[in-house]
Amino acid sequence: MLNLVPFSTNEPDIFDYLDAFSRSFNVPRAREVMQFKTDIKEYGDHFQLSAELPGFNKEEISIDLNEGILTISAKHAEETKSDDSKENSDDKEALSTYICKERREYNYKRHFNMKGIDTKQISASYNNGILELTLPKESKKESEHITIDVA
Repeated sequence: MLNLVPFSTNEPDIFDYLDAFSRSFNVPRAREVMQFKTDIKEYGDHFQLSAELPGFNKEEISIDLNEGILTISAKHAEETKSDDSKENSDDKEALSTYICKERREYNYKRHFNMKGIDTKQISASYNNGILELTLPKESKKESEHITIDVA
């Protein structure tokens, strides 16, 4: 059963503590914020944004646009069952006990500037853990040529 636990059962020595201590100074605080990876491709008339969000249901992902900033966020909450269900259920899951539980609630959030994007035409799809947004470019307004007569 101990081989399922994701850490060693050996007693730590002083060098393990010193390594952990020195690593704590080298890790920038900004890296602790969880962010998902994205790829953005440019095509002739639009951009394609692909974001990795594995393990999320479509209902857990939200895309908001506010004052020219597109925010993609995903929140996954741990499902819990009440303790009463353990006594009155034949379900194997209800009778199980965790040895190690690392997956709990987690959030991702990224912001993107939508300058030059036709925000009314943005479309999104989510398939196999990849969120894809199609971001159409704004059509370029042709400059008007006006001749002004001198009086």
